[in-house]
Amino acid sequence: MRKPDIIEEQSVNGLSYSDFETALRQSLPFLDEGTPVDANASLTELGLDSLTLLNLVAEIEDRFSVELPDEMLVMETFATPSTLWNGLLKLPRA
Repeated sequence: MRKPDIIEEQSVNGLSYSDFETALRQSLPFLDEGTPVDANASLTELGLDSLTLLNLVAEIEDRFSVELPDEMLVMETFATPSTLWNGLLKLPRA
């Protein structure tokens, strides 16, 4: 499924959705390298579990120079790539 153009146009601290997908892929063991990331796919079905979630949080915080507040560290935030990206867009910019 194609991502809405609006997602691709927005950025977090100068990094794009494409950069976000790169970080996401590192934590999704069930996503083949050549398979596009569906913005509405279930991250748990793509292999996100408690261990990979911790790695993903660390990668996102490092790559995007953000700190995810505790209230974002819930499964609703990590339901799909889209919900996670939208959460990142709401964070204060560095």
